[in-house]
Amino acid sequence: MKYQCAHRWAFSAWGGQLAERDDSLAPLAPHEVTVRVTHCGMCHSDLHLQAGGFDMGGGKLSSFERAGIKLPVTMGHEIVGEVVEVGAAVSDVAVGTSAVVYPWLGCGECATCQRGDEHLCVKAARNLGFHLPGGYADTVRVPHEKYLVPIGGLDPARAATFACAGITALSAIRKLPEASTDEWVAVIGCGGVGMTGLALLSATSPAKIVAIDPDPAKRETALAHGAAMAFDPGAPDALKTINKACDFNVSGVIDFVGSETSSTLAVNLVRRAGTVVIVGLFGGEFKMPLPTFALKSISIIGSYVGGLNELRELVALAQQQTLPQIPLDRRPLAQVNAALDDLMQGRVVGRVVLQP
Repeated sequence: MKYQCAHRWAFSAWGGQLAERDDSLAPLAPHEVTVRVTHCGMCHSDLHLQAGGFDMGGGKLSSFERAGIKLPVTMGHEIVGEVVEVGAAVSDVAVGTSAVVYPWLGCGECATCQRGDEHLCVKAARNLGFHLPGGYADTVRVPHEKYLVPIGGLDPARAATFACAGITALSAIRKLPEASTDEWVAVIGCGGVGMTGLALLSATSPAKIVAIDPDPAKRETALAHGAAMAFDPGAPDALKTINKACDFNVSGVIDFVGSETSSTLAVNLVRRAGTVVIVGLFGGEFKMPLPTFALKSISIIGSYVGGLNELRELVALAQQQTLPQIPLDRRPLAQVNAALDDLMQGRVVGRVVLQP
């Protein structure tokens, strides 16, 4: 069967709602693969994409349009589906395979891509759900078979979240130094990615975890998924309260929010010689007195999604052991606009997964 058309939900104006459309598909290139989408996770970065840019602080907004993303945009980068068509040169994946799709595509040729970090390519980023049509559709065209990771018997809805939330969390955790059972790691922001990070951290690190989120429901969920304590960052004297509760021994902080207030909390919470990993893209400016870098000897690291090998490793890990499972909110793809609004308003606990 030749797939000549894709039914998609896309926006045609920055800030606009998503609407249904049918787009023709070009004939398959030799290494291309057509995937029938069965599940697609919804990410907070989709909200930034729909809005047209990130808040860079000081009243400045980045521009996805200037970055080369062209309208209309079909979002969705956490994709699992069934291989339904393969190009003439495809040999490593067969029709009928259920796989999660790695969406962070680079040029494939530069030194960064060659070392396995296509998500950090500075020459020719062409990510699915951004530059190329993504998974808010019935089918997606994947440029090369290497970007497919078979999931075997894993729950496809949960495996879909591995493509962004999973590898983003895993990559951030790996940037922290090893911690002991006496040390604390703070997770700021318990949304979809933060909750995934908390769950993975509890499965892979002996450190005690403190969760920080203003939403009582998310704090309660965090306690059920590995956190030893949970706090509201907006409470009076929150910094002093958290530090005292952790015996002033927070060796690492992962900021899954990435706002001015969350980053300020992170650098003030971490102990001397500790590490702060900033993951979130909420926006604003980072401000800290310069002497603090030396006086506290802290490390501040940025972390952006993860590599293809990390996706393979995460799938293998999930196949080998039962990982803590964050809540999934499964919805029909036709409810995508309502789901995006719920995400915007902070009404989602865990991760929304859409099903065409």
